[in-house]
Amino acid sequence: MICVDNRAGSKELADLIPDSILVELPFGDVSFEGNGPDGKVEIGIERKRIGDLVNSIATGRLSGHQIPGMLQAYYRSYLVVEGTWRESVMNRGGRRFTVAGIIAYLSTMEVIAGIIIKKTKDISETADLIQILHNWWGKKWKDHKSHLAIYKPPPIAAWLSLGQPSLIRRIASELPHIGLRRSIEVEKRFRSVKEMMEAKEEEWTEIEGVGGVTAREIIKAIKERR
Repeated sequence: MICVDNRAGSKELADLIPDSILVELPFGDVSFEGNGPDGKVEIGIERKRIGDLVNSIATGRLSGHQIPGMLQAYYRSYLVVEGTWRESVMNRGGRRFTVAGIIAYLSTMEVIAGIIIKKTKDISETADLIQILHNWWGKKWKDHKSHLAIYKPPPIAAWLSLGQPSLIRRIASELPHIGLRRSIEVEKRFRSVKEMMEAKEEEWTEIEGVGGVTAREIIKAIKERR
């Protein structure tokens, strides 16, 4: 169940979130129960449209009241910034706010204060984000395993040989569509440079990745270089 604050600025979210209920929340616009590492926890979400965000920064309400209240009331708190920046400079309460300054402010709130910042373009995307977060927190804590992935570096490719490539490979790598990697297969097919240079189209097509068109281009290049 997702609880949506019943006051203006919040309650319109209820129309976009299935199975939500309107209540009066002490802090935040949305809250729901989730699963933490030691059992059930409460998650809070504060929604701020760009204009509301700047106003709340200017008055000090956001960092002086709302965010501290959120962090105290909930196990995890999110601040969703909704909308698109249309101005590089905004004036509120006699203060000038630049986009760079607001981003710096939000970074401080996230890194230092500990509230999680999310960005959406409109109320519909905000509602979708809330449902995604609700589903994520609805999983049992032990079922979150994405962070447990183990990286296994691929084996060093054979073409990354530390030794000097053979003459066949060095010449083959200069031919159309061959390159150093495929020159290994060329070396396996031909026993000498002479045999490679005199090979017919059907012999070249026996090499993996070399089709008729490529074989003809190779033969033409060899003839032109003689």
